[in-house]
Amino acid sequence: MKNITSKISGVTLGLMMAGVLQADTFNATATVASSITLVETTPLNLGTLFLPTTPANCANGDESTLTISSVGAAAVVGAGANNCANADFIVLSADTPGVVTVTGAAAFGTVTVTSGTPVDLTHSSANPALPAITFTTVVTAPTTGNTLTLDANGDGAIVVGGVFTLEDSADNVPLTAYADGVYTGTYDIDVSY
Repeated sequence: MKNITSKISGVTLGLMMAGVLQADTFNATATVASSITLVETTPLNLGTLFLPTTPANCANGDESTLTISSVGAAAVVGAGANNCANADFIVLSADTPGVVTVTGAAAFGTVTVTSGTPVDLTHSSANPALPAITFTTVVTAPTTGNTLTLDANGDGAIVVGGVFTLEDSADNVPLTAYADGVYTGTYDIDVSY
């Protein structure tokens, strides 16, 4: 009986040593999804406007303003002052706030929404003698501060409005009249984590 016990102990010891020497390599993986997509689903449109055909000698700060709401309210016209008191935006047809859709972000995530300096609206003829509609401020909603909470698909919508003024005249020199036609400008929306 002693011989059998010795042999079993020797086999067990050999197996334990083989387990200590075993090594293997395992993989670590990551999926990178750094692309958040922004799509303009509704263009920002100021509507149809009547603008003064004989602009007054306006000083900076006296111009009329037009505010397009990002929360669904009607556009608000702020009256011009001093020499610009009778040179206001007159709204002939309603504005449409813009809508920029966010897709491809993290589900239920929160993103920071910022905007750059907008570019003034100029006449489609590109005639440099014509005044521009000055795009002073971009306004976005629904954001809390400047953050937007996304849905289960990582999607959300940013509603875009803005503040616009009639171009002021440098040193009280009268401006050329606004021409009929389409005026176009641009704005930037940035979304980040």
